Amino acid sequence: MNRTKLELLAPAKDYQSAKNAILCGADAVFIGGPAFGARADATNKIEDIKKVCSLAHRFGVKVHVTLNTLLYDEELKNAQDIIYELADAGIDVLIVQDLSIFTFDIPKGIELHASTQCCIDTVDKLRFYASLGVTQVVLPREFTKDQIREFHEACPSVRLEAFILGALCVGVSGICHISDYLKGRSANRGSCAQICRLPMQLFHNGKEIAVGHLLSLKDNYLGDHLDELLSAGVTSFKIEGRLKDKNYVANTTAFVSSKLDSFIKNNDQYERASYGKTKIAFKADLDKTFNRGFTDGLFTDNKKVLPFSSTPKFLGPKIGTVVSVKRRGKESEITVKLAGKTVLNNGDGLTYLKESDSALRNSINISERVPSVDGFRINSVTEQNPKSAVINVFGRVNLTSGTVLYRNLDAEFEKTLDSKNFAQRSVSYDLECSVEHKEGNLYTLVLKAKDESMNTACESLDFEYSSELGIISPEKLKATLSKRLDEYSLLNNLTITGETDRLSLRLSSVNELRRKVLTACLDHDRVNADSLFIPFKFESDTLRYPKNNIDSRLVLNSVSKRFYEACGSKVGLDDTPSESLEKNSVMTCKFCLINEYGTCSKLGGKVSGYTLSVSGKTFKIRVDCKKCFMHILSE
Repeated sequence: MNRTKLELLAPAKDYQSAKNAILCGADAVFIGGPAFGARADATNKIEDIKKVCSLAHRFGVKVHVTLNTLLYDEELKNAQDIIYELADAGIDVLIVQDLSIFTFDIPKGIELHASTQCCIDTVDKLRFYASLGVTQVVLPREFTKDQIREFHEACPSVRLEAFILGALCVGVSGICHISDYLKGRSANRGSCAQICRLPMQLFHNGKEIAVGHLLSLKDNYLGDHLDELLSAGVTSFKIEGRLKDKNYVANTTAFVSSKLDSFIKNNDQYERASYGKTKIAFKADLDKTFNRGFTDGLFTDNKKVLPFSSTPKFLGPKIGTVVSVKRRGKESEITVKLAGKTVLNNGDGLTYLKESDSALRNSINISERVPSVDGFRINSVTEQNPKSAVINVFGRVNLTSGTVLYRNLDAEFEKTLDSKNFAQRSVSYDLECSVEHKEGNLYTLVLKAKDESMNTACESLDFEYSSELGIISPEKLKATLSKRLDEYSLLNNLTITGETDRLSLRLSSVNELRRKVLTACLDHDRVNADSLFIPFKFESDTLRYPKNNIDSRLVLNSVSKRFYEACGSKVGLDDTPSESLEKNSVMTCKFCLINEYGTCSKLGGKVSGYTLSVSGKTFKIRVDCKKCFMHILSE
């Protein structure tokens, strides 16, 4: 039976994060290279990328490198040089945005995947990128099941990659310009200032109707929709989080990997894209690492469950409420009524929402008018039972009775993740040893290895039998051949045959041959060695881009401009109603503030007169009710 391969694609800020992802069950990792990777704070040296590839390929894990920012003319040569260096390091995939890259020389064996920054939101765009040679497309986060299915049916040869867990951008990826407009930090250049997470005010006809972190959404989680995603055509499941720490990567990867394994166990038409046995020494729990609460609202088209306007920070799960606070010398003693089966630990980090002072609630400064997250670390837990606990904290803590406490750092959980054997992954192999007689006193020692993915290797060593040198005993031979290559390998079966009573070799020679054959069997180059990309040529009557006019903010170099023009598009928007709206839009969202805090036009509400104030600027709000999009306009 030919099974469909499923890919769990995990984020990696650096080598250690990538290692954690691989050990915890990822089938692929995505990581930034030296530059142009859509996360300016998550770059990596080529030497570190090479280390990631070496470990990943042991398990058939692909390495995707992000090169998905828009490029300036003076950066094109550097980008090409980086691609050559990444190819030498052994990467499998480049995730790209700028069309100029499709004119580059892409070394054989490297796939091109279209970033979510490409904003491939129509079937015509999907077909366009497929014709360029893209083999996998990162779907917009706001796609529903039906939209995904339409993509798959229209272009089944292109693999579809969907975000299954992590932060949600409220704006449509690739066409969000508010960070660049307000701070000069472009999301399409890897420097998003996360304006959508700031406190803001919503007005209707000049009257304030809402204040808070109004555009800050909960985190995405689609782990309970695996069957729907698969039936729609998704085969790659992506965890967002290239700026998150290594423990976040370990926890989330282990959690989703377990979900996938459980699903595959009951659906044998699928299998994992990588191999190797994973052992996890901790219980993965999404509540234990950074999140803003979880929602499936974009996928299910239920926008009412999207926002969490209180704070964009990590509160953590509720652990109880404050009963009393007393001063004990240099410490504060806090009695807490515990929620559920909570167990507190020394070193835990607790948080609470600190309401703004009543005197500041009419302040012009919006940040002074919304709750803020405050917190402290537990110095010691002095008393604890199933219903309550007494904890000591250094310094004065300004808490009142009834304050709800949350835990955003579980010290024991973090300690487990920081331990040496928090996760292990190994590839099993069979080793065959035979001693074959050639002629006279000449013999050959032959070692054959085969791993669980059916990779094989064979190495041999000729030697002359000498009674003076002595014979390696069966016990020593077995012990030597039973040694693993390293911590990532595991001997499954050892077979020894032939004239071993003539094996007059130094034990070190056998050891060296064993290492050589296992290295040849277990260490691999890139996963897609046969992949071949053909660069785009500027010729007449070639591809047609599905839009007539392109927003000039998305074209930063002359090669991309020429590319669009060769495909029948003009760079620059006109003042037609639809293009004027697009030209002035700094953010386009599926989540609609009018629907959330006013009344949707489909329910008879008025959608004019709304403005949004953020970071000292006021923006108009326009809605496209037919397509169900909200636009935030700079003018």
